[in-house]
Amino acid sequence: MKVKVKLFATFQKYLPKGCGLEGTEIDVREGTTLKDLYAHFNLPEKTPKITLVDGKHRKDDYVVQEGETISIFPPIAGG
Repeated sequence: MKVKVKLFATFQKYLPKGCGLEGTEIDVREGTTLKDLYAHFNLPEKTPKITLVDGKHRKDDYVVQEGETISIFPPIAGG
């Protein structure tokens, strides 16, 4: 099944070459979790992540569904 993955800020460097803010569409197996996606893109395991699925916050154990858009952000600091 296909899902769209967008990585933001410092995570963008983990996208395949040529991908921008529009992200990339990938094929995943049924039962794939957000944590599985983090591993697929080699995101640093210990770095906290803010993850939205179709605009809603989801936890790492969420199982992705066909056609969803997953947006993954590193922690954001500033003031």
